[in-house]
Amino acid sequence: MKSKSSTSLLISVVLHLIIGIIGFFFWFSTVPSHDADSIDAIFTAVEEPKAKRITPPKRPQIRHQTSQNTSQPQLKILTSNQPVTHRGVVSAEEPSAFEPLEKVNLGEGLAPGPAAIKFEGAPRIQRGVEQPIKKQKKVPERFKSRLVKFIEAQEGPQRIVYCVDLSASMQNLQDRKLKKVVDIMRDSLTFLELHDSFNIMAFSTELIAYQNKFVAVTEETVDASSAYLADIKSQIRTKGTDHDMLTVLMETAKTSPTIVVLFSDGIPTSITQPDLTLIGSHAEGNGKVFAMGIGMAPNFPGAVMLKQLSIVSKGDFWLVDR
Repeated sequence: MKSKSSTSLLISVVLHLIIGIIGFFFWFSTVPSHDADSIDAIFTAVEEPKAKRITPPKRPQIRHQTSQNTSQPQLKILTSNQPVTHRGVVSAEEPSAFEPLEKVNLGEGLAPGPAAIKFEGAPRIQRGVEQPIKKQKKVPERFKSRLVKFIEAQEGPQRIVYCVDLSASMQNLQDRKLKKVVDIMRDSLTFLELHDSFNIMAFSTELIAYQNKFVAVTEETVDASSAYLADIKSQIRTKGTDHDMLTVLMETAKTSPTIVVLFSDGIPTSITQPDLTLIGSHAEGNGKVFAMGIGMAPNFPGAVMLKQLSIVSKGDFWLVDR
């Protein structure tokens, strides 16, 4: 009996020991370890709450009036005269008194107004038919020479003298060059206004005036003067001493022009050595001198004299072929 109990005790101790070892390893496998060599973590950026941006209106908005100032008392809206029921019908505490409407006799006839209004002289437009828009043709603007622009730049009525040099020094001038200058003068006549007046002078051995006085601007006088200028070469006189532009300016000054259109080669015959300082005395009384030359260089002595005349008279100098 004693040996059996010892054996049982030994077996019990062995079994408990085995169970304790198994339990020890099982507990350490299930309990999380407090020692950690590394920590897994995810970092995220916390966004700040966005402020709602309110864009102001580009132009002031129109505020509709929500209240009206009236002297009438506020009235309750009468929905029903029935007392409150389980259906939710609301009744006014006291029925509002309504004034009787003004009596209107609907049987009275009304005089009909005019059915249509007629306008005398108004164009008749057909309904449903679109009227085509006719485009007006653009009239091209006429070319304006330097002479025309100079005349138009002056204010008020103008008294213009056209002077054409036909002296001996101009005999060698080619016909096409003379015609070019004369055509410029003829064209300028067509731009003159009705309050302007003009005259024509040709000088060679004689000083020949187109008229004894200034000519008024009309269609007939412009046509006749243009024809006279076209045949101006027939006024040449070859016998005698030539007039020059300086002596002609002394004669034109007697008529008190506002503009002298002078076409010449600028070569004086009355004096051998012209003094440029005295040119101003010949320009006096002639208004503004618009000097024209052709077939010469700007430094040619005649061109220098013509330019000086235009400067002292506050006019202009134009070498046509340049």
